[in-house]
Amino acid sequence: MKKIILLAAMAACMATANAQQATVNSKTFDNMFVSLQGGVYEPTVGQSIFGDMRGMTRLEIGKWFTPAIGASIYGTAGFNANNANIKSHAFTPAQMFGTKTVVDFSNVGLNGLINLSNLFGGYKGQPRVAELVAEAGIGWGHLYGLNYLAKADKNFATANFGLALNFNVSDAWAINLKPAISYALLNGNNPMFLDVNQSVLNLTAGFTYKFKNSNGTHHFVYCNKKFTQAQMDEMNARINAMRADFDGQLASKNKTIADLQAELAAERAKDKTVVVNKTEVVQTTTQLAPVVIFDQGKSTINKAQQPSVQMIATYMKNHPESKVTIKGYASPEGNAELNQKLSENRAQSVYNMLVNTYKISANRLKCEGLGATADVFPENDWNRVCVFLEENK
Repeated sequence: MKKIILLAAMAACMATANAQQATVNSKTFDNMFVSLQGGVYEPTVGQSIFGDMRGMTRLEIGKWFTPAIGASIYGTAGFNANNANIKSHAFTPAQMFGTKTVVDFSNVGLNGLINLSNLFGGYKGQPRVAELVAEAGIGWGHLYGLNYLAKADKNFATANFGLALNFNVSDAWAINLKPAISYALLNGNNPMFLDVNQSVLNLTAGFTYKFKNSNGTHHFVYCNKKFTQAQMDEMNARINAMRADFDGQLASKNKTIADLQAELAAERAKDKTVVVNKTEVVQTTTQLAPVVIFDQGKSTINKAQQPSVQMIATYMKNHPESKVTIKGYASPEGNAELNQKLSENRAQSVYNMLVNTYKISANRLKCEGLGATADVFPENDWNRVCVFLEENK
């Protein structure tokens, strides 16, 4: 028994490797099949040839996971066609005689399947005309109403081994011939083992229908797609070109950020001179660090820019004596009148947020719109901003 299990495990490993090389695109409900057979069975060890032969039928539903490995669930039923001829060596005549039901024996179970033709011959992309399949599994047997006196049923585990010769008559249909042996594991409290005296031989014939797959056929699709070295070199070259382009764009963005930071640092260091009534009055101011940047043509504050406004509010709360002027700007594209209005609206949006959201006193704030300019930053796109100037005492 151990040798059989070891052989099956080795075969499964070989089949898995073969299937990985051969097929693709097998989905969950692909490669399903249903099979119906009818035939005869009799005890393996009996008093006469054909003396205990009885009719049976078998229904099987399964799936192939690879061209060589599959599994199925099955159900069989034995028919009590002639009570007087039941003289099984596996069960005494006293046990079997007088069975009351037409179906007096059933067996349901699970089988593992190995397509020996595909395992050792390789899968060719479509089923062969004739294929040999080995199956082995375990099940649960039941005898119905053993005799009129006992009026008892009997349940027991079963072990099943067989072969199937499949003839594929079309893409979807196959004819089957299946010889098999089933062991009844009837040993009470003793360890169960395979005893030929507790077994039956069966021979069935029938047909199998293979359901249609997602690939449009009723079988596995062979994967024959291969790439030449030239095609692989071309794909690698494209990947490298895309990587180089990405690196260039990243370097350009980093340079833009560095330039913007340098410009901001330079602006913070500048002092401003205010002229009133043509009389020069020196009143120094200091530009605070945060800058609120707006989208082109917009005066609403983007959520990403709100932290800059919050920084100004925190500074003013920490310095109750501070007074701040908000200066709004626009980039020089477009109509000058429109840009002037846009700059005023931007300054007003920041003013409103400081007063309404962060509760900064309105008498500590001023807002001005200075229209379009290229004086704040050298890049036009950078001038869609509001800056903050603190009056120095």
